[in-house]
Amino acid sequence: AKRAIEKASPTCCKQRLFLTCMVRLSPEKSPHLFVTLLQKLGGMDFLKRNSLIPIICGARSVEDYAKRVVDDFQSMCTSVEGEAWPYVIIDRHLGPKELAAVFSRTAVNVHPCLYDAYGMTLVESAAFGAPSIVSSGGRVGAVSLLGEGKGCIAVDLEKIMLEASDGSGNSEAPMIDSIQALLMPVDTSHEAESLGNYTTLRQIAKEARSQALGWDEMACCQGFID
Repeated sequence: AKRAIEKASPTCCKQRLFLTCMVRLSPEKSPHLFVTLLQKLGGMDFLKRNSLIPIICGARSVEDYAKRVVDDFQSMCTSVEGEAWPYVIIDRHLGPKELAAVFSRTAVNVHPCLYDAYGMTLVESAAFGAPSIVSSGGRVGAVSLLGEGKGCIAVDLEKIMLEASDGSGNSEAPMIDSIQALLMPVDTSHEAESLGNYTTLRQIAKEARSQALGWDEMACCQGFID
């Protein structure tokens, strides 16, 4: 991961450069939607233009499916001329120190599940100041803590998936434009460790971190009392 950062942006090694997807590589977690979203954003050209490094972290639960996701991910990071853009694949569960190392360098965490009872990695990434893109409509449990549109970025991932699979229309274009704007650095020479290179994203990250760190043992107990 460190070599990928240095290759992507050697003058900005303290900048948050990761676009992270940290879910198990199995169909119900939908990591293929992370790859689809990256393709919709502009693929390798978008990543290169904004010095962003995509990273997939998660154990291979269903091998055939995981292989397809990884193959598509690697293909997306390679041009037709054979030029490769840095990417990271960690196909196993990460420990606390590894999670911290990844999320502290993450600009945005993408949680691609269309439904998830909770989604603990949303809270974990938020605690390190990295907000998440999630499926809209309240179908991911942790959104109730972080706040849809406040501490996370709600996107109609189902629409993106359906239009990518059947090739119909381009009604998700405004949504894609909004995500592109959030991820576009204002000043790529800035070396702040925070999300200072981003505009609205920094505000979302601040709210996400506040909500994640505010839900401690005392808050949990108070919630039961209330």
